[in-house]
Parts: sequence; C-alpha cells; structure tokens
Amino acid sequence: MSEDRTVQEKLQEETEQEEHEHHHNPTAAAMTNHIVANIATLHVKLHQYHWYVKGPHFFSLHEKFEELYNENEEWFDQIAERLLASGNKPFSTTAQFQQYSFLKEDPADKFLSAEKMVENLIDDYRTTRDVTMRAITMAQDEGDVVLEDTLISYKAYVDKTLWMMQAFLGKEAYEDDDAMEEDED
Repeated sequence: MSEDRTVQEKLQEETEQEEHEHHHNPTAAAMTNHIVANIATLHVKLHQYHWYVKGPHFFSLHEKFEELYNENEEWFDQIAERLLASGNKPFSTTAQFQQYSFLKEDPADKFLSAEKMVENLIDDYRTTRDVTMRAITMAQDEGDVVLEDTLISYKAYVDKTLWMMQAFLGKEAYEDDDAMEEDED
C-alpha cells in the first residue's frame, strides 16, 4: 500500500509528523534535528568567516575557521547518520535548516572584525551547546543511550571549541556565559 503513495504524499506525511513532534511531543531525535540545522548554519558561517577574515590574526583565524568547518562537517554527518540508524529522519534541505536552526547568518558579517567574528561564533556554539544539553537529557529520559553518547561526545567537542575561542579573546572558558553561570547557582 505504501508503494502506491506519491513522493509528495510521503513528504507531506513526514512533514506533518515533524510538526507534531516539534510542537506536541518533542523527542530527543526532534531536538537533535535542531542541532543538525545549527551545524548546517555553522557550516555556512564558518566558510564566510574563513573567506573574509582580515587583520593581524588573518593567518591563524583563516586556518582555525577551516579546521572548525571541517570538524563541523564530520559532526554533521555523524549526528545525521545516528538519527538514520535509529529510524529517524535528519533534516536534509536548506529550507529545513533555515526553519529549524536557532542560529542566524548575515551577509554583512563579512565586514566584521576578526574579534567580532569569534564573538559571534562563541554565541552560536553556546546556543548549540545548550540545545545539545537538552537533547542529552531527553535521550536519557527516552533510554536512547547511543544518541545520548553521541551527543555527549559532541558536547565535549563544543565545550573545547568554546574554551579555545574564549582564550583567543583573552577570557576564561565560561566568562560571560549566562547559561553556565546559572548552572553554578
């Protein structure tokens, strides 16, 4: 019977299921799809910064942004494949990434100072870290230990990246990090 459905009917059914999961019964997989969308946005932003960074830190940041987008690409694939392996469907279109990402990109960012680019990335990685922590908790509650483990590894990577970017700006790892300061209270 399912073979008789058109591609558009299958897509419509999947879209309705996504909307239901995101609005009525959020799951770890649905939350993880927000991470996938964030990673896709980071892919674009890291390339933009890699191409347009200027100033005395050009060489180090040009290389670092390339390293970050390559690592980002590995996580993008690993997390999406984890969703597929567990019977879920990762977002796979630009439209979905734009709709579900918590991050924003801006063509004017190519004119930012190198330090402001790093500050923007810190904000983006913090947002992604916070979504990841929520998805980890949801995976724990659902008993999805493999997704939980994947996300814990990703969070460790994000934490290390945040520490390095903060150090570049001469700051401590959690300095100016409202989410982490709330956790300490």
